[in-house]
Amino acid sequence: MWPWEHLAFAYVLYSLTANVVVRRSPSAREAIAVAVGSQLPDLVDKPLAWTAGLTGSGYSVGHSLFVAPLVCLAVYAVATRQGERVRSGGGAFALAYLSHPIADMLSQLLRGRGVDLRTVLWPIASPPATSHGGFLDHFVRYFVRYVHQLLTGGLTVQIAFQALLGLAVLALWLFDGAPVLTDVWRLLRARRHR
Repeated sequence: MWPWEHLAFAYVLYSLTANVVVRRSPSAREAIAVAVGSQLPDLVDKPLAWTAGLTGSGYSVGHSLFVAPLVCLAVYAVATRQGERVRSGGGAFALAYLSHPIADMLSQLLRGRGVDLRTVLWPIASPPATSHGGFLDHFVRYFVRYVHQLLTGGLTVQIAFQALLGLAVLALWLFDGAPVLTDVWRLLRARRHR
């Protein structure tokens, strides 16, 4: 999945959880925690494989279902020590981080492939090594393939899901009061009126 798809998927999950369970919209702090948590597995694994060559593929430590609970517990423990306002950000981060490998597996299904559990079983198993090249080489290759599929593939299950996910995240974000953007807007207005 692309970074914006991981962010959208995680935000929809967190927003629905916050609105239904806690009965309040996500704060800007929680939205930022969702953004960071939803990206961290790729920010760890892709450079390890594509830039440093330390792992064979872009699915290893960061995507591991064995490592994820430890990362989430550590972040939540640190956030809890900072107080109630920060603790909710730790929960938002954890949900977003855990949503990342799930979203990757869901993406495999939407592309008509079976789920390759090796993407989440590091260090017990790892998917086959990817081709050589740096981070930019991989990004360009995958992005060109993605754009080609969008332009020539017609309406597929994956494209329909992406469109619905995009609409859902926009609707929820607006319903939630546009966290982060609203806070930035208030800050700018306050500075202008000083």
